[in-house]
Amino acid sequence: MASFLWLYTDSGSPLSTQGTVDSRWTATSLQAAHAQQSNPWRARNLRKWSKAYINDCEALPLSENGKSRTSCIDDDVVAAEIALHLQGLGKYVRSLDILHYLEQAGVKQRLKIKKTPHLSTAKRWMKKMGYHWTKNPAGQYVDGHEREDVVWYRQTKFLPACQALEDRTRKWLTDNTKMPDNHPPQRRIIIWFHDESTFYANDRRVVPWVFKGETAIPRTKGEGASLMVADFVSADYGWLRSPDGRTQGRVLFRCGKARDGYFTNLDIQNHTKNVMNILDEHYRDEDHTLIFDNATTHLKHADNALSARKMPKGVPKNGVNWGVEVNQIDADGKPVFSVDGKVCKSKVPMLDGRFDDGTAQPLYFPPNDPRGPEGIFKGMAVILEER
Repeated sequence: MASFLWLYTDSGSPLSTQGTVDSRWTATSLQAAHAQQSNPWRARNLRKWSKAYINDCEALPLSENGKSRTSCIDDDVVAAEIALHLQGLGKYVRSLDILHYLEQAGVKQRLKIKKTPHLSTAKRWMKKMGYHWTKNPAGQYVDGHEREDVVWYRQTKFLPACQALEDRTRKWLTDNTKMPDNHPPQRRIIIWFHDESTFYANDRRVVPWVFKGETAIPRTKGEGASLMVADFVSADYGWLRSPDGRTQGRVLFRCGKARDGYFTNLDIQNHTKNVMNILDEHYRDEDHTLIFDNATTHLKHADNALSARKMPKGVPKNGVNWGVEVNQIDADGKPVFSVDGKVCKSKVPMLDGRFDDGTAQPLYFPPNDPRGPEGIFKGMAVILEER
């Protein structure tokens, strides 16, 4: 189109002095089409496109080459069947698996596909179906956030509790400056967030920029020894520690059977007690709220809390009593292990139950009870009869 307009406006062109304006317009378009080894149909299009461009300089024709309006994968039936096939192959699927599937007898005929697509086309199909080539996700596990019970707890318990604390907390901007506070003077609340991170001896970056010609460097196999760090942090004071820095809330834990063992509920309790002592000694002028996530080690009942799990129906046999198994702990607060490497257990009595009027219901026979020896578990049948 640019060549056509150039020839038409060029005063040195042989056609510039021949015939009328209309005849020169047609003759120039034919010459431009002939130069492109095309036919009069292209000349008509050149005239049409040029007139549209002269009237509106934004009205440029767009090339449709390589821009098919539809694709086989746009057919819901084709996309659903290919997706079902890929799901049946397991975790590690490839775009090449689409080509192998379409090569199976009768598949292309059933899906009305004329020929097997190219591998690059199969890759585009994978993207259209929602796949992308990347490492396995290793971020936050979000499944379950929209479960009905989770939403109910978040909306009716967690968020109202946070809202109740907000008026007594300091507000901070992104540049670490405190926002103006229009509330009357009151005792402040400091919110401390607990978190844990585990670091490994062989941690390293795995995706750097590598200069061409660089050779592979031997690296240690495996993750190596681990070190877990647990700490509390707040927007007001940063990491939890005393003003002089001598005592702190950080815990370094070397996980492993032959090292410090494994981080359990008891370690969380001891960590929290230490933090509460620091806050009570150095930050008495403020109230403090500790926030934990819902990790398994952060959720625990008392060792002897009421539970019907494994509770026997009848009274135990002579010489045997039923109780709650708990881990044996040494003087340093660490679990005691037997020679076979297992944690040693001991039995403790379960807590008393409660009747509807609030009075205690002992789960073990009191002295001089004709139904059983003193201190022996009553059994579920007797407990239910008493209720």
